[in-house]
Amino acid sequence: MKVAVIGGGIAGLCAAVALERIGVDAEIFERSSSIQEIGAGLSLWPNATFALQELGLLEPCERAGSRVHRIGLRDPGGREWASVESSGHATPALCLDRPALLSVLLAAVDPERIHVSHGCESVSLEAEGSRKPRVHLEDGRTLEFDAVIGADGMGSVVRRFVTGRVERPVYRGYLIWRGVADVLPAAYAAGDITEAWGKGERFGIMPIGDGKVCWYATRNQPDTASPQGKAEILERFGGWHAPIAEVVAATRESAIVRTPALDRPTTWRWARGRVVLIGDAAHPMTPNLGQGTCQAVEDALALSRLLAGRGSIESAFRRFEKLRRARVAAIVIGARWTGRFAQSEGRATRLARNRLPHVLLSKAIERSFRAIHDYRPGS
Repeated sequence: MKVAVIGGGIAGLCAAVALERIGVDAEIFERSSSIQEIGAGLSLWPNATFALQELGLLEPCERAGSRVHRIGLRDPGGREWASVESSGHATPALCLDRPALLSVLLAAVDPERIHVSHGCESVSLEAEGSRKPRVHLEDGRTLEFDAVIGADGMGSVVRRFVTGRVERPVYRGYLIWRGVADVLPAAYAAGDITEAWGKGERFGIMPIGDGKVCWYATRNQPDTASPQGKAEILERFGGWHAPIAEVVAATRESAIVRTPALDRPTTWRWARGRVVLIGDAAHPMTPNLGQGTCQAVEDALALSRLLAGRGSIESAFRRFEKLRRARVAAIVIGARWTGRFAQSEGRATRLARNRLPHVLLSKAIERSFRAIHDYRPGS
């Protein structure tokens, strides 16, 4: 079986690794001139690290990152109002730098199967009498494959073929800044993540290995607002609890990334014939549950196991769509509502988290997390 994977990001590389393990020839086509990740750190929760373990990738990810043992939610002054332990799972929770994860994945893929500067213009089923999809490249060539996997992100070209329409992502009302600081404050050496919630603003810090932390900040404002840099972030959050000012100050201005919080209403169609969507091409989500990358890894493992079974490619893709869409839709919606609650400027929301007992809030969050993290993709 020969498969085209459109997109050379984390989702596409995971798919190629998973397919190689079941004996499928996967060719990756990436529009950019090099394989690279834009962003800062990311989280891999136990549902994803289980999948990485099944793909033989967990050990190098552990070496590249930092184990997470605890998540603490605070107010801007540092008072903790909820906490969750991330133990008790078969595989650990990890945080690591995006480029570090990309390096792990690239090391597991034959470089001759990765084609950069090969943008996909469209996908079709034009060959008369054939069920095989055709990939039309921007350089004018047309290539035929047994199947196509669309891992080309939120602006997916493959998605247009599968759904038959162009869908704009939806801005959810707040912007996100991310950065990496080459410092590891003592409180984070033990593998803690903290996130402070203010009035329409948040600031989070997580260790990502190699003596570094990733931080992220959010603020309610129009997506057309003027860009804000390091000085504005320090002015806005520098008075919040330590070590927020320290980690922002230790970050290079050029390393700060600004992105809007986007997702898209969930679609029930992920497959059409021998063409299927995975990752952000199928289900872009806001980062509030830390599941964007995790769901892409789940997709790759589940899809490879279905293709390894009996039956046609078309039936495997239909089963994949049926198996994955309800779970992922719930996570997309859960992330959206978590963001809405966390970014609330309303007095009632802030009073609820300030006055409800710590143990009550912590248990409620832990139950929600376990429903997501205990899942075993592909099982």
